[in-house]
Amino acid sequence: MTNFNFSDKDLGNFKFKIDNSTFVPTHTSNLIIKSALKIIKNEEMSVLDLGCGCGVVAIIISRLAKANLNLFASDISDSVEDVVNENSLTHSVSINVRKSDIFDAWDDHKFDLIINDISGVAQDIAKISPWFKNISCEAGKGGDLLVNKVISESAEYLNDHGKLIFPIISFSNKESILNKARSMFSNVELIMKQDWPVPNEMLESKKLLEELKKDGCIDYKFSFGKLIGYTEVYCAY
Repeated sequence: MTNFNFSDKDLGNFKFKIDNSTFVPTHTSNLIIKSALKIIKNEEMSVLDLGCGCGVVAIIISRLAKANLNLFASDISDSVEDVVNENSLTHSVSINVRKSDIFDAWDDHKFDLIINDISGVAQDIAKISPWFKNISCEAGKGGDLLVNKVISESAEYLNDHGKLIFPIISFSNKESILNKARSMFSNVELIMKQDWPVPNEMLESKKLLEELKKDGCIDYKFSFGKLIGYTEVYCAY
């Protein structure tokens, strides 16, 4: 395992262990944490961190939320239990962690809040981005395959009045994801949005970006001569 330093001016600084099969937390994780803290009330809640990686979301909300949280976490990584257990011990947080392909390991549970940190980008974007160097991205042509699967199945694992938090990255098919969410939930609300500069590694593939945007697979904008993407976090209930 190697060290990863999580730093955010609003959330603070935290140290984590990660390994080669762990998805390294990005700005999306930061935005999801901030969104979850807006949703979590001062009460007892059961919370599932889905696609937990090193456990960054569950651990930080446990440390910062003013609530009694029963924490659960899962990831498809073979080492998820070892990594999350080590990090939770470091931060004095109790988490029930399981290796799972989305909800496969949670048939015996329902939750008050599911925080989905499984997102994705269009498959052609994944090939040129810096985000998927150590792990695969199997989110389909429009990058919506995994998020839509989570949205479709999540209602079965939510308690009455339970909520789902999920991200949409602009390099995925936003319209498809929102349509799926609105077909499954009565309410779908935007909680937070953040713009970010497109990584330099991707700027050499402008023609591909233009084609994918024309096809509706991705979205971006130009600002002061720079290519800008964005991440949005929604709450569905």
